[in-house]
Amino acid sequence: MKIKGKIWIPVKLHALLTTIILFSILEHGCAQKPNSTENLKDEIINLSQEYLELNKYASGVITRISYPDSLDFVYAAGYRDQKDTNALKGDEQFIAASITKTFLAVCILQQMEENLLSLDDKVVKYVDNEALQRLTQYKNRSYENELTIEHLLRHTSGIVDYLNKGKVHLNALNITPNQNYTLQERLDFALDLGEHTATNKLGKYNYSNTNYILLGMIAEKVDQTDISEIFENRIIEPLGLSFTSLDPPSTAIKKMFNGYYENRDLTKFTIEFNRDNPAAGILTNVDDLVTFGRAVFQGSLFANNRTLEMMLDFNKGYGLGVMQFEKSHKTGRVIGHSGYDPGYTSYLVYLEDIDTCIVTVINQSELRVEMPAFLVVKIVAAFKAYL
Repeated sequence: MKIKGKIWIPVKLHALLTTIILFSILEHGCAQKPNSTENLKDEIINLSQEYLELNKYASGVITRISYPDSLDFVYAAGYRDQKDTNALKGDEQFIAASITKTFLAVCILQQMEENLLSLDDKVVKYVDNEALQRLTQYKNRSYENELTIEHLLRHTSGIVDYLNKGKVHLNALNITPNQNYTLQERLDFALDLGEHTATNKLGKYNYSNTNYILLGMIAEKVDQTDISEIFENRIIEPLGLSFTSLDPPSTAIKKMFNGYYENRDLTKFTIEFNRDNPAAGILTNVDDLVTFGRAVFQGSLFANNRTLEMMLDFNKGYGLGVMQFEKSHKTGRVIGHSGYDPGYTSYLVYLEDIDTCIVTVINQSELRVEMPAFLVVKIVAAFKAYL
């Protein structure tokens, strides 16, 4: 996948397995036990600087820590862009990629609480039957009449990932770099791959962005408004997320943390490609993500505690729009989501038993997935040593 001889743009990667492996390996290499909150803060700063030094093309890294009553700070190392003229402040916006899936899952679960839909609802109730038949065809059988909303949320639909399979990022960058896409156009990318593209039958985990495009279409049909308005009405406005939007103004780019593949600036491409994309398009900053993460995992976005329990049921591997990275006797479950898109790699992590939220972002997408995971894994290990 080459562009202009040397540049290639990696499509969305799912880093859950890699991060889980790193949690089991890297945490044992943590530095000596921090004996004070200030020492813990210093160690996190050192880890952030080390993280940046490992990646020659990344101009900066932002780390946001929210540890109640002890540690609440943002550390920004490096620069907003590769020109090294604008030092990072820590409040810059960026595309948080697949962390957007947690936003959408919250909206779907709120609709469930309002009896507007059920997770057991068949997707054919909301989406064209013929399209679903083509998408769910596997080994000469299609599963469109059995496919439920919960299958989509858990990535157990078997439906192909239109981004990875279709090389959509590459084609868009080469041919239509400034184009926005409707949900139907995104679904069409999957349909254009032809029949028999399903990766497996229902019930087996396979991460797919197409699942969350379908969920976005369902949410729009239920609330009878655009997906960006749904995010605004159900999450952004109630939480007062001043720097978060699924449909940001074009002027937002002026204040963004520039995103790169090696030395190629993909900021404008990524914000336009992901506009109104409920699987990957949220523009936000680390402060807003911490506010959102706390609201989700403390259950304040739901009317019923049972809803959060459903969301965090990981018996099938992936929750409802949420990943579980690890479970520790010191921190409880380490949950959240990763985000990987042209120009950016980010993590939203919540340590359940100590009510701690961690957000990291680096402005590169050329990295192997274990490199972005390095920082968040090391920070979690530092917290364990401190406790």
